[in-house]
Amino acid sequence: MPSRTRRHGALLSFTALLVTTFNLAFAVTVQAQVLSDPRMAEFDPSPDHWAMLDSGQPTVLRYELGVYMVGASAPFTTVDLGKPSPDADGKIRYDFSSDVAGWPLPGGNYEARVSAVGPEGSALSDPSNPFTFTTGVPCTTSLSATTAPVPASGGSYVVDVSTGAGCEWAATTSLSWVTLWTTGGSGSGTVPFDVGANSSSSSRTGTIDIGGQTLTVLQTGATPSCSYSVSPTYVSIPYAGGSGEVSVVTDPGCAWTVASSHSWLAPSVRSGTGSASFTFTARPNFGMAARTARLTVGPWNVEVFQSGRAHRTK
Repeated sequence: MPSRTRRHGALLSFTALLVTTFNLAFAVTVQAQVLSDPRMAEFDPSPDHWAMLDSGQPTVLRYELGVYMVGASAPFTTVDLGKPSPDADGKIRYDFSSDVAGWPLPGGNYEARVSAVGPEGSALSDPSNPFTFTTGVPCTTSLSATTAPVPASGGSYVVDVSTGAGCEWAATTSLSWVTLWTTGGSGSGTVPFDVGANSSSSSRTGTIDIGGQTLTVLQTGATPSCSYSVSPTYVSIPYAGGSGEVSVVTDPGCAWTVASSHSWLAPSVRSGTGSASFTFTARPNFGMAARTARLTVGPWNVEVFQSGRAHRTK
């Protein structure tokens, strides 16, 4: 049965080599013409694929795909295929397209050999027919991170780029507050960038495109200075009780609390954020003497005066 690698009908064939350490073989095939961009390794498993040694170990532990320059005695890269189970037709197939981008391809024509590896040795097939890779070989790119959390103060950052040797990539962004210190590269590398300070209290988000991958920059907003003022700062309430309103003016995002010095004076809220208004209620004063209390709003006080009940003579 022929062993071969194929893509879109292209066949990359292997011939067999039988070794004496133990019985491992690949079927003999006829050499073919130079092929372009093979991606699928297809071969017959060793006859000892399922066999066990007297020690109880499998005779075949794994298969390896070695890629050589034509005529070379040593591969420039080796792909560990593991030990996949044969398909329904008895053949083993391995899609090595994802491995190609990471190969240090020196250029020219190549050939491949499949070896079966076991605890007692290995069996190596004869060279395949020659093949080559065109400029259309896909280059995949990955980043060491997909998000970059940045404080309001900004800073300097670096993201790692992983891709195959010779694979070119570009780094771009439309963000005015991000400075890229490189616009691209070839092969694996890094992209250093600076993020400017965010003076706004609102957070902001933007992206950097690197080799078709997206890095999202997430920057928090600045902490507001939080100056406060309240109005009015003095309120007079009759002895029968009543209500009033206090306005708080501060920066967006600034929090404030309200506290009453006496139980007879009750604010409608205990806290708030940003500029807002709240009301308060004073219970009746049944005493003859006037009384005072205060509402503390952030760093400010609102003085509340309530008159006493009028004294009547008979």
